[in-house]
Amino acid sequence: MDAQTGGALAPHVVVQVGAARIGIPAGCVERALAAPEHYTPLPRRQGALLGMLAVDGVPVPVIDLACWVALAGAVTGGAPSHRRVVLLRAGDRMAALQVDVLEPLAALPASAVQRLCHDDDPEQLFHSAAIVPASGEMLALLEVDHLFDLARSWCAAAGIDVAAVDEDAAGTGQATHSWAVVEAGGELLALRADDVAEVTPMPEHVAFPGGPGVALCTWRDSHLAVLSLARLLGADAARAAPLLAVLRRGEQALGLPIQSVRELRQMPVAPQGVRADAPGRLPCLTVSHDNGETLRLVDTAALFAMHPEASLNLAMQPAAGGGARRNDDTYVVLDAGGKLALPISACEEVLHAAAEDCVPAPAGGATLNWRGATIAVHDLRQPVGGAMRRGKVSLVVLRGEAQPVAVAVDQILSMITPGSAELTCMRRGGESVELLILEEESGSSTYCVADPAALLRRSAASV
Repeated sequence: MDAQTGGALAPHVVVQVGAARIGIPAGCVERALAAPEHYTPLPRRQGALLGMLAVDGVPVPVIDLACWVALAGAVTGGAPSHRRVVLLRAGDRMAALQVDVLEPLAALPASAVQRLCHDDDPEQLFHSAAIVPASGEMLALLEVDHLFDLARSWCAAAGIDVAAVDEDAAGTGQATHSWAVVEAGGELLALRADDVAEVTPMPEHVAFPGGPGVALCTWRDSHLAVLSLARLLGADAARAAPLLAVLRRGEQALGLPIQSVRELRQMPVAPQGVRADAPGRLPCLTVSHDNGETLRLVDTAALFAMHPEASLNLAMQPAAGGGARRNDDTYVVLDAGGKLALPISACEEVLHAAAEDCVPAPAGGATLNWRGATIAVHDLRQPVGGAMRRGKVSLVVLRGEAQPVAVAVDQILSMITPGSAELTCMRRGGESVELLILEEESGSSTYCVADPAALLRRSAASV
């Protein structure tokens, strides 16, 4: 993965070889392994090849970057103790790097990358460097395509059939994803590498107004909600977390306190395990391995759906007079592509209708015969692809300017009575956003208060 343009963040795996710190595009890193004592020797050693390493039955060339980091001015006093092997993959090309230290992920904006060498020397692996925003330290950025090209030529010169290696690598196993395995609250968690923007030292943070267990910190000139690991894991007390894993999906972000990053690991797209979705707890899939290790694969999408505070990173500020207060109104909690709280004062009726009662309209959308009148129906449910929807349709009839309008939602979840939750107000640019925070024995739940007019403006497909 190349550095992204504009304000986008490009996650990089950071490794250390000697005294040099190197950034590798996270999309090219398949996993990290413990380094063996010896590699399979080559018939004729060429270039920077150390030998071959069998990974899932596939021979992979192992490359030593020491000569490049020495040219870059790294101090290598004595023989380095290479403790890790980082496996790289791009399509059907595979290679491994021997490194001393595997560090946490870093997210690099395009503005942080500086081109230092402007030639296209195929023998050079480092043309650019970047300043890590969180620490101010410099990374040398690895040119992964050049590395694969060099590895191929060295293997050919050493008498290794690279084409056969590539063919085997492309045909092994099932589809996989890269996961960052971290230690958090005494547990081993796995986070989708694509969802990890960066891992940074834990910043100073303050309690979120009215949000039990949630804290606020500053990240990239905006607020970031820091989740409570003790609440998510159901623990009485959490161990000190020196690091913060910043999870990002689109424009939203959440902070998860962690103790350390163990490794990057490749795991099946659809692993087998026990699903956990208890209210207020960490949504995850628990996977047990033969070696006794228990790993919790975090469902990032579900975690973000639980926490509307993920939108706080959009340059949001507490609104004037936005301190927490008890709710005066009754709210209906519904799932419409995400959990929302809707004031019941905006609703005419909540009902379940047969699918055939929602009649397709000639201009698109659908209509419903409600109390003797024909009203429009907007579909706010999650797309289901080509699958047929079955059973009843959950509908909320909203008061409209001219006449009522019905919205179809995925599910009507619950009702929050007056005085049972806390309301807090935040500002995002010139827009005011209300959050409803409900504290129960099972944990804390936070819902974004829906604006009925905004719901009706949302793009809707036909029921």
